[in-house]
Amino acid sequence: MRRLKQLLDAGKTVLSAWCGITDPRYLEAIAGHSFDAVVLDMQHGFFDETSIQNGIATLVARGKAPLVRIPLARWDTASRVMDFGALAVIAPMINTAADARALVSATRFVPVGERSFGPRHAAALYGIDSNEYLDEFDHCSLVLAMIETREAYNNFDEIIEVEGIDGVLIGPGDLSISFRQNRIPDAYGIDTIDVVKDVVIRCKNAGKKTAAFSINPEVANMLNGLGVDIISVGVDDSYISCGVEDHISGLNFR
Repeated sequence: MRRLKQLLDAGKTVLSAWCGITDPRYLEAIAGHSFDAVVLDMQHGFFDETSIQNGIATLVARGKAPLVRIPLARWDTASRVMDFGALAVIAPMINTAADARALVSATRFVPVGERSFGPRHAAALYGIDSNEYLDEFDHCSLVLAMIETREAYNNFDEIIEVEGIDGVLIGPGDLSISFRQNRIPDAYGIDTIDVVKDVVIRCKNAGKKTAAFSINPEVANMLNGLGVDIISVGVDDSYISCGVEDHISGLNFR
């Protein structure tokens, strides 16, 4: 349970996969690679409460930190996935300090938040007793607000100043859509790359963590150069298509 924060506290870059496919065998295969963590996506992926519980257990059994992106404004789900053992909750479209406070209320125990008592399953999953879980979990887990709109950027300082918010996850596609007012995303394009750099710098100055999504190694390397703490690279479609293409490209009859 402590490894995710230990890596971050040591200044290590945390490498994460990003998955929306719920099949347990598929998650086992992803967890077999050298990721430190895996984001399980409930917002745009296919996870429901049953599959997210099973997915978290699959990752914990294989030593990978389970991070969960919840659906929009589903604070009940935020609490529930932590009860299932999630080590981070990522909440989309956190545009104001009020949004951030609602997220914290659902994910942090008193006195910071109002998360209700129900730690037995998560504690058992990590092989500790309930009291140890209650004492340590808020220090070992992350609450990440997604910054993906112009409004969120304009309110950035107020959002990250909310007690209980550990950092932000940059949503590059929606951020570019919001700034450009064009439904076709231009992730990390000319209209938003300076915004991304500014978010990383301001997080570091505030002692907060930054996370970001990248679709390929080139972008992931760029984010690492900026000093992003948690970098996800790729997504289900790219993992599968790259693997299939690698097999087909090696054939001498195609």
